[in-house]
Amino acid sequence: MPFSGPLSYGQISLWRDIQRLPRSRWHEVNISAVWELPEGTGPAAVQDALKALAHHHPSLRTTYDLSDPDNPVQLVHEPDSMSGLNVSEEAADDVQETARRMAAEPFDLTREFGWRGRVIMRSGAATHLVFTHHHLAADNWSQGILREEFQKALADPGSLSDRADSYSLITMAEEQRGDAFKARRTAAGRHWEKVLAASAELPEPRPTSAERPAHVLQGAVRSTAAQTAAQQLADRLSLPKASVLLTAYTRAVARVCGLPSVPVRLQSSNRGNARWGSYVTSMNQWAAGCLEADPGADFGELAQAVNKAAFLAYRMGIYDPDSIRLVKQRFASASVDPEPVWAFNYMVRPAVGAADAEKSDVPVVKWDQQVSAIGPKFHTRFIEDGSAALTIWLRGRQVSKELVSELLLGIHEVLVSEARGLRNGPRIGER
Repeated sequence: MPFSGPLSYGQISLWRDIQRLPRSRWHEVNISAVWELPEGTGPAAVQDALKALAHHHPSLRTTYDLSDPDNPVQLVHEPDSMSGLNVSEEAADDVQETARRMAAEPFDLTREFGWRGRVIMRSGAATHLVFTHHHLAADNWSQGILREEFQKALADPGSLSDRADSYSLITMAEEQRGDAFKARRTAAGRHWEKVLAASAELPEPRPTSAERPAHVLQGAVRSTAAQTAAQQLADRLSLPKASVLLTAYTRAVARVCGLPSVPVRLQSSNRGNARWGSYVTSMNQWAAGCLEADPGADFGELAQAVNKAAFLAYRMGIYDPDSIRLVKQRFASASVDPEPVWAFNYMVRPAVGAADAEKSDVPVVKWDQQVSAIGPKFHTRFIEDGSAALTIWLRGRQVSKELVSELLLGIHEVLVSEARGLRNGPRIGER
């Protein structure tokens, strides 16, 4: 008999984004990863390692009662329910194509666990595991935890055996709804109200193109110059690189769209709690901020203000999304309800198969095949993968190719020009 209980705030935030999607779009929240297998690893060893992960992490053996979509319930099954794992074998030359194909296969979370694996065989040997999961089962941070523990379980098959059932997602969800969390819920509500009030006073972004908008566009610039510039600025300003990148993003948006401030949503991993940091689940939520973006202001002073505002936003990153929805309804402006326009995410990924950066000093926008249209209108990611290059990725909905290009190249230009000024002029903040 499975244990049942409410969803955590992170889980319910994701569910609210997807609960009304047609079946044809269920796959849009799937995430695929390719993990290289040590030489000599057999499919049976992969099965055993995955079973150990599922024993330890309850989200990997959870289904969901969605009969009342407004009040979903998670059903955590006993570890012995993992006798038949959804792992298969496939001979494939293009592992990434297998990963894309698996990510396009939807999960029915009412009937099956939210993950599957496929062992890739080459010349009779297992070379890779393609691990695909629903975002409700594991976010990107969780994927890193799973990858590390999977490798440990392969190297030492008994290393996870004493950790089964070491935490409960239902207990976390109940704690977030309890009296001990009341002060945090109240503070988050007040913070959102202030941000939404400031956002509601902003003018509409000015039109930037007469080009016909596309449903979804994804473009990216990959640049060593941007990576070098961001690091130089972070070092000179004694600020986290994420804050420097957020400042460049804010300034570029302000210049392109003619905004004095930019209402942003910052993707918060919500892993600051020591007890919850190693949980495998969906904990991400959009933290709210309204950032000053005077295009003529000193970059260093602007970055200090952005860093302070972002820190406050992340502190308020765990909240009841249904309560915040009620706060949003008090504001008439379409720019703040029902979803954000400008979103920022800084990601550090393992250095696995990183693409080469452009050798030219001139940044080039490369276009991707879109997978998901869920989320903010403009979702920008700054991705580090252990190489010398930074990837600036932007997905836009109902926007023109010209606008996406202008924003990507604008972010790149802000970083490079500010770093160039740092080398050629006085210290930023002392101009």
